[in-house]
Amino acid sequence: MNLIEFLAFVFLFLVVWIQYSTIKDLKNELTHDPLTGLRIMRHFEKKCIDVMDSVERKREASSAASQEEHTAHRSHTHSHCVAFVDLDGLQWTNNHADFGYFVGDRILVALANILNRWKRQDDLVVRRSKGGDEFLLLFAASSPEEAERLLLENRRRFETVIAKRFPGLAGNVSFSFGVREIRLGQTEDEIAQAIEASSKVMHRFKTERKMDRRVSSLKEEVS
Repeated sequence: MNLIEFLAFVFLFLVVWIQYSTIKDLKNELTHDPLTGLRIMRHFEKKCIDVMDSVERKREASSAASQEEHTAHRSHTHSHCVAFVDLDGLQWTNNHADFGYFVGDRILVALANILNRWKRQDDLVVRRSKGGDEFLLLFAASSPEEAERLLLENRRRFETVIAKRFPGLAGNVSFSFGVREIRLGQTEDEIAQAIEASSKVMHRFKTERKMDRRVSSLKEEVS
């Protein structure tokens, strides 16, 4: 191989590498949120089905039961849950003269990091849409009570982080959530309906939390 052939080979290699990197980046932009690094809601219902099926298969593989017991186990699948999480106080933060959108983005990232860091091996965490303040979670092999307990723990972690990093936001930034149970065997449409139901639960809790804060504020003013 002479010098010209070698340079031509290097040039072609660089062209192919650049094209590969560009395609890879474009695919990542389609599937991941650039701000938080989380996946965005693309085929989330299908992913839930895949995870539930994988969890059940793992349990069957690790079981020493007979084939009949495997079949019975398969027909009585375990509970799984979807959760709808909505960041409280983002608009207030973005519109506040002392904070603004830069801080708003940082609290979004802080929430995403906590949800992702404390998820378990088979759980899913996605951002519902780019530019939004909502997240969807799958709690694999969890009852609604277990999922709610895990979310409450994450909310305490998040509020602690906010109080330390942004003292002026303490008490004004948190998140609300709703949880609904799903099971293996449900269709994507049925899981989508469960997500919608969890959204309604979240909005109800968000309203109740706002009312509680207003009552507390009025009590402080009176006292």
